[in-house]
Amino acid sequence: MAETEQFTAAQAAFVLCEPVRAVKRAFDTGPVRPALIRRSGIQVRAIAWRDLVYLYAARTLRDELTPKARADFYEALQRTTIEREREVRFGRFSVVVSDLIQDVERRTAELAKLADRVEFRADGEPVLRGTDIEVYRIAALLAGGMSVEDIETDYPSLSRDAIEAAKAYADAHPKPGRPYPKTTAKRALRDAGLEALDEVLGNANAPE
Repeated sequence: MAETEQFTAAQAAFVLCEPVRAVKRAFDTGPVRPALIRRSGIQVRAIAWRDLVYLYAARTLRDELTPKARADFYEALQRTTIEREREVRFGRFSVVVSDLIQDVERRTAELAKLADRVEFRADGEPVLRGTDIEVYRIAALLAGGMSVEDIETDYPSLSRDAIEAAKAYADAHPKPGRPYPKTTAKRALRDAGLEALDEVLGNANAPE
């Protein structure tokens, strides 16, 4: 993992399997040191790889380290060449980090794979690769209460795996600006009992 890579709160939440609000609270309380970076045209807070490793380790060891020990561990982690060292030592304590680092690397690799499931249209909108279906549209439908099965019905070209990938990508890369509708046109018509009207209008507009 490149030492220069930075992770937003949403990306860190994906890696840590924690709610975004919990990660933002960790950003606020320290000892991690977020920096302001620009993503999608706006400034957001992000942390470095070592900070991500610390948050993962602190969560795993939360019952074993006092607040002072966590702060000491963080400072020691910043000084340790974690790519080569199996342990991080601080005071009378040491923490074996090799397994923890492997876990973080596995999760960050999964985060990177999400990007491979997405491509960008000319207008910059992310769509599921091989389709013109917007990632954030699918995520909004799930957030609005539609099930995966409902979405498969309205988007028969999408597999369950693609739908879940869209949600995961959107969670890790929140959309700035105006959100997508939380229902599909087909579902709105069904809910309003207008399927028959839709068919009539469709037939009326059909070529003779």
